[in-house]
Amino acid sequence: MSPDPAATVGNEAARAVHGLSAGADLALLGSCDASALRGELAGAGVHGAATVITGSAAEVLEQLADLAESDPAAVLVVAAADLHLSLPAVLDLLDKPGVRTGVLTATREALESGRDAATRARVGGDGKLVESVGTAVHEVTRPNRALPGLLRVHPADRLAAARTWRAASAEAGGWDVDGFALAVLALVRGQVRVQSVAMGPFTWSRGPVSARGAAGSPWRQRLRGASRGGDGFVSTYAVRPLSRRLTGVGLRLGWSPNAVTVTSLAIGVAAALLVVTDNRWAWVAAAVLIQLALVIDCVDGEIARFTRRFSALGAWLDAVGDRVKEYSVFAACAYVGVRHGADLWLVATAAMALVTLRHLEDYAYDHRLAPTRVSRPDGIPVVAPRDLGPQDARTEFAPEPSARWWRIHWAKKVMHMPIAERYLVISLGLLTFSPQVVLWAIIVSVGAAMVWTIGGRTLKALTGRDGVPPLMTSGTAWGHLDHQTDLGPVARLGGRAMRLPFLATPVAGAVLLVAVVIGARSDRLWIGLVAAVVAALAIGAATRPPIRHTLGWQLPWLLWVAEVVVIAVVAQDRLPARELGVLFAFLAVVAYHRYDTVYRLRDTGEAPAAWLSVLGLGVDGRVIVVLAVATWWPGALEPLLVVGALWLAALYLTESAAGWRRWIRGAAA
Repeated sequence: MSPDPAATVGNEAARAVHGLSAGADLALLGSCDASALRGELAGAGVHGAATVITGSAAEVLEQLADLAESDPAAVLVVAAADLHLSLPAVLDLLDKPGVRTGVLTATREALESGRDAATRARVGGDGKLVESVGTAVHEVTRPNRALPGLLRVHPADRLAAARTWRAASAEAGGWDVDGFALAVLALVRGQVRVQSVAMGPFTWSRGPVSARGAAGSPWRQRLRGASRGGDGFVSTYAVRPLSRRLTGVGLRLGWSPNAVTVTSLAIGVAAALLVVTDNRWAWVAAAVLIQLALVIDCVDGEIARFTRRFSALGAWLDAVGDRVKEYSVFAACAYVGVRHGADLWLVATAAMALVTLRHLEDYAYDHRLAPTRVSRPDGIPVVAPRDLGPQDARTEFAPEPSARWWRIHWAKKVMHMPIAERYLVISLGLLTFSPQVVLWAIIVSVGAAMVWTIGGRTLKALTGRDGVPPLMTSGTAWGHLDHQTDLGPVARLGGRAMRLPFLATPVAGAVLLVAVVIGARSDRLWIGLVAAVVAALAIGAATRPPIRHTLGWQLPWLLWVAEVVVIAVVAQDRLPARELGVLFAFLAVVAYHRYDTVYRLRDTGEAPAAWLSVLGLGVDGRVIVVLAVATWWPGALEPLLVVGALWLAALYLTESAAGWRRWIRGAAA
């Protein structure tokens, strides 16, 4: 019988199972009739006879240990026999690349009934690992997840799981606890890494505990869950509802996520080309196309999450494509403004620089917070009745957020100016038919967001209210911040020659900016050149890796702003206003490199090649070269920016493509 079209989503390929748990052993804990559950698991590749395990807590663990030792080469799936859930709900655990040993986890908000009876667990702030589990005899502090009742044990962990379960069984005599909860708790406390695999908005139940999923069939619920969480207000309530409809079409027609990304990029660039025409109806169409590009941009990720087909290349295309679309519109507005006699290239450059600043600051601050979010499972004896949480910590789920909390939450989201809000500002600005309005609207909105965000984060960092403990000051390993500074040969030389306190960096940067402005206004730009050399040496000496200062996370965006301001002041002083498009192009290429560095560190853990800071000169080298040419050969500044943009583009794109290709091949292997 063919599937009901109203109940399914996409074509057969979109719903296909990859077989990552094919041939798995299945253990059913409990004596309930689990035929329906076994049927759903069979759809995920878990075929064959199931081992039904009953008895006391100690007996359950002992039998699990025996089963885990029986065939260490196969995946082991452990399920509560009274669990009811659908095939689409288990795919992210049983059939998703990157999942090793993991357990399904559900949010507190998803529970419709039986919340007090649910198996409570705590997942780390990074959402990766289960840190603690509660049972009838074990307290879990600050629980933030419920365990529906499905566990996957990777073959590489089966023997460790067997040892852990066997050791725990010797301590579990007389315990009247849920066998599944105890099995997971034993793994966590035995230091077997148990990944938290978040359930989407699916309907499921186990005993008195139930969760009502999103509207529609399980496959419709999976489509709803394919939308990324944590989006801004506009994206959550306007863009995503539209993108999911388009994703359903794409899944039915077999669209490739990367092809969708390229399509979104093409539409965004087409919108910029319409802006260049300087026609009112074309601007209306451009405003619409920008929103369409944003909707389509969401589709690629939703298709990838629905089908569980991911690629680092797709993540890179998606991230870089967003910036290309924005920057293209900024450049188009500046071009139209120049045709109307308004010198807007500097304004467009400021808009581009602010958007870049926002992302650099965001990622660097997230990197600062990373140590506080790392999952740290409580590795303690299974007999301990309480985990390692504070004595006064709650052991129940947190209460539901109030309406006031939600209002503040969404207000903060909007104030942060995420991509959907920025695109909306651009589209509304285009409907005024004024390039000045478009660019200044972005500058004002993103600038205000940055003042609010950076100010608040700096205050929290200085007062210790962001929860980050004092950082270590020893060690030699390079970290993400060291790579994001993009320091070149001159600064590195300063770092090898001497050591200065960290605060020498902002002082040197401020002196440089003042010197460049004074030099430009007095026609003595050599003052700025001398200051640039001294500042480069001082900054290098003050930021020797590893960067561990409390305010170290601000370095990437501060150095970016310094480079933009210095080169912009020099270009404005030496070039006609109508020719400052070369300034925008040059800095846009540098911005691409900074984005590429961030996304490679985030997605692959690998930084660009070290030689790139030599051939690309780094922020210090680029500033010094521009100042030197502007000082001694001012007529060569425009050709320098043109040739420099082409050289850097070729250099960065070539190295980036090689780096991503190398990582993708390694991941595939």
